[in-house]
Amino acid sequence: MANEIYNTSWWGVALDTARTAGTNPDFFGSQFKLLTSEQDNIVVNADFSNGNTGWAGDDATLDVSNNTGKVTVNSNTEAGIKTSGVNSFTQGKEYKLTFDIVSATGGLVSGTIKEYSNSNIIGSWNGVGSYTIYFTYRSSSSQLRWLSSSSVGDILEIDNVSVQLVRCDLDQIEAKKCLADWIHTTALKDLNN
Repeated sequence: MANEIYNTSWWGVALDTARTAGTNPDFFGSQFKLLTSEQDNIVVNADFSNGNTGWAGDDATLDVSNNTGKVTVNSNTEAGIKTSGVNSFTQGKEYKLTFDIVSATGGLVSGTIKEYSNSNIIGSWNGVGSYTIYFTYRSSSSQLRWLSSSSVGDILEIDNVSVQLVRCDLDQIEAKKCLADWIHTTALKDLNN
């Protein structure tokens, strides 16, 4: 790029434009498929739109209505909700978990998320809100459990569950930088011609 003027004000537009290249089947598009956000959600029926498919109560009764999973505790024990349909975790891989706690009462106002077969704790929640947790899966069983020490009648309502394989963030994608340079250079040449 000898004898070319480099105007850094192009970077803002170039970086915004770079994200739209993800649908193109060329170098840039293939690079964007490395993003975590482009990975499949491996939770079956993650938005509860298909009833209780892929979900079960854990010492609790599961009721799915209004596209949320709601569990009511049956016994004074550690209880909650668990996935019964996850399209295979890979042991040792890092994942991004997001979910919403829509409502909670009693002991289920806060709790932990665990791997199913060995009870490794991967994160926690405390109150109504949206949560994002990064974790490395260590179990051989492909299930997660939202649990808390709770009493009969305590209620937890959850929605919008997503588990994606962690790949790259946008700032780590080389194509974005290459594309930004290309847009900058092309735009300057177009202006100069």
